[in-house]
Amino acid sequence: MGMENQRKHSLGHRAYLLFLSKRMKLVVFLFALTAAAWYSERWAPPYYLPFVQYGVELLALFSALYLLAIMLWTYMEYHFYTYMFTDEAFIMTYGYIVRNELAALYHQIQNVNIQRSPLDRLAGVSQIVIFMTGSERDAAHNKIVLPAVGKTKAKLVQKELLVRARKHIQNYPEAVRGERESGSGN
Repeated sequence: MGMENQRKHSLGHRAYLLFLSKRMKLVVFLFALTAAAWYSERWAPPYYLPFVQYGVELLALFSALYLLAIMLWTYMEYHFYTYMFTDEAFIMTYGYIVRNELAALYHQIQNVNIQRSPLDRLAGVSQIVIFMTGSERDAAHNKIVLPAVGKTKAKLVQKELLVRARKHIQNYPEAVRGERESGSGN
């Protein structure tokens, strides 16, 4: 059983929580700062108390708005991270303001690795790294990283990519030979 052609696949619901957990440091700091400011109100002189209370309320409001903004930003990133299999290539799209589309032709795929950090294992997701052949000196241009795919789906994607790569590599020399023969006859 293989993955369907031309159907967009998403990362899965756990990816949202993983993306969100990576952005929560500043949110936690802001809420801790708000709690510390609220707690320290008791030591403020009485004539400064209204200003301190106003500052705490502003800090709490900013913290809540920042949390909502981070949740929305993370949801948009998660929602627009998709991938699909076509007849010739594996295509991954991401980004909600600037849409990026990366394609890996099956005959250029060298290796497909599954990586799982401790946080990934805790969330039950995997990171798929697709290494491709290429002439780029920068190794980042020769790989595609698909973050936060469910563990079983990651194994399925890895298997499908390797099967399609093997099939296209076997057929690739014949296709190139056929193009050269038809191109040289004109």
